[in-house]
Amino acid sequence: MNMMPMFAAMAALNWTMPDGSVVREECELVPFADGVRLNLSREKIKSMKARRLDIVPEFALAKKGEPGYWFTPYGVYGEYDRVGGRFFAGSERMSMPMFGWSNPRGACLAIVTSLKYFVRETVTVKDGEYRVAATLQEELCTDPYEDLVVDYHRRPAGTSYADLAKIYRAYQLERGAVRPFRDRFAENKILEKAILAPEVRIRQAWKPVPSPVPHQSPENEPEVKAVITFDRVKDIVDEMKRQGVGDAELCLVGWNIGGHDGRWPQMFPSEPKLGGDAKLKEAIRHALAAGYLIVPHGNFYEGYTISEDWDGEWALKDKDGFLRPTRNGKVTWGGGRPYYMCPQRAYEKFATRDIPRLAAFGFKGIGYFDVVTICEPLACHDPRHPCTPAAGAKFWGACAAISRREIGGFASESGSDYFAGNLDYSLYTYFGDPKKIENDHAAGKGLPKRVVPIWQIVYGGIIANNPFTTTMNVTLKDRFAQLKAVEFSARPCFYFYSKFKSDGKNWMGDEDLVCATDEQLRHSVSKIKEGYDAYQKLKHLQLEFVESHEELAKGVFRTGYSNGESVIVNYTDKAFGHGDATVPAGSWRLVK
Repeated sequence: MNMMPMFAAMAALNWTMPDGSVVREECELVPFADGVRLNLSREKIKSMKARRLDIVPEFALAKKGEPGYWFTPYGVYGEYDRVGGRFFAGSERMSMPMFGWSNPRGACLAIVTSLKYFVRETVTVKDGEYRVAATLQEELCTDPYEDLVVDYHRRPAGTSYADLAKIYRAYQLERGAVRPFRDRFAENKILEKAILAPEVRIRQAWKPVPSPVPHQSPENEPEVKAVITFDRVKDIVDEMKRQGVGDAELCLVGWNIGGHDGRWPQMFPSEPKLGGDAKLKEAIRHALAAGYLIVPHGNFYEGYTISEDWDGEWALKDKDGFLRPTRNGKVTWGGGRPYYMCPQRAYEKFATRDIPRLAAFGFKGIGYFDVVTICEPLACHDPRHPCTPAAGAKFWGACAAISRREIGGFASESGSDYFAGNLDYSLYTYFGDPKKIENDHAAGKGLPKRVVPIWQIVYGGIIANNPFTTTMNVTLKDRFAQLKAVEFSARPCFYFYSKFKSDGKNWMGDEDLVCATDEQLRHSVSKIKEGYDAYQKLKHLQLEFVESHEELAKGVFRTGYSNGESVIVNYTDKAFGHGDATVPAGSWRLVK
């Protein structure tokens, strides 16, 4: 392994106090096998009574114009090309507890191994002087539950971001946190069938979002809008078969009482306007008989007061003993104002009760349970079920393990990896828009330059993904989105009625699949078939690790796989030649 020699180093500790002042200290980093380690005790952090800590190693400094880069675990990537600015990855909720950079003094991958759920990456530049910091914030800076440990794995200057990302992949594999698809497919044929097929999500019913009624009851509950009945699901199945979609996994969204996010954690009975439980079972049998998998959309992360299961006892509590509404009460969804569930109670009371019941209905595939992998595990301070974020991560992992055992797999909304060993598919690994990042950078705004497949380099061949919200319904999107899906090793995902919010804020884009008429159904399925056909050429790569990623020329990128194959994507308006291969303008090619 190519690594830096062992040596001691220093890091600046910048403590931001409640009054906004900054206390600066220096801390010696201790050498270990291939780098240096920061270890701050819980007692030390708590004694400072700060509201924020920024840790900047001396080798994390760079100047404008120097060669090198920095990246976040989501793949947001920048170079040293700005005079001033700031990028805080806190809004991204670090999907993996790591980040990296390279400058003329060396390259480094930082892995947070303890107290990791609220550590963020912050990149700041002032007067052309860059610094890359690990930032500890919020309640874990004032009341940490364990020591903070950050391992800085050093490498020579010029080491690629792909090679840095592979350090984390090796870390996950070597400690047994994850297992590759190659090993697991031999044990789980349902998982193999699902990963090698596109997902088709079908939103069936919903109430207004945002909800005009924050605290709902059966008396004031807004009307449920039923759009795709269980009988219409059967029509979708039949049309997919007629058009030659050989394999697919259907995910029913809003099948439950009250429609999408209608009354969590209550699921049953299924929404009567869709046909009820008998018709649901009929639709499941119909899909399975056609050779497709079919799974439910569920949620054990948040709950509503309208639920028959509502009991403030199981809700997550803050330090003062109050229930915590999601996003500090600034959002309402289908069931009104949602409240966080304690992960322990979610597992004990609902996952153990309801996932086996879902399996009994006949669902088979990668069960989808919302939200958990787009948010970090929170602490619950209820004395009846106190739960640290680390303990919460284990309970969510236990929920996922039930879905794997009972249904066949587990999927969620994003790529946070705190229970990666029980995650099979990420609906979208990054919520941001890669085109906006590139356009902003070209216009001189912001520090990031583009998005690169860091998450995919780590988890390709281990966890499948659809990379962006903008690559949902990708065959309806522009060529940029279509090429991004290929470049980032996507398992394609299609969505009937992805546009459903009454405020018009459609985070998956304005292009949509609909089926109000048979003509619309035929057209929508034709776009699924288009994506299915393209995936036949690439699906075998889901079993491979992503070994490299590079820009061959401006606007031309190559993603290399462990079987020796590469995919070259050409975003330019001119054909690109690479060896014996020519990649047409605005297209891609698999090179064997």
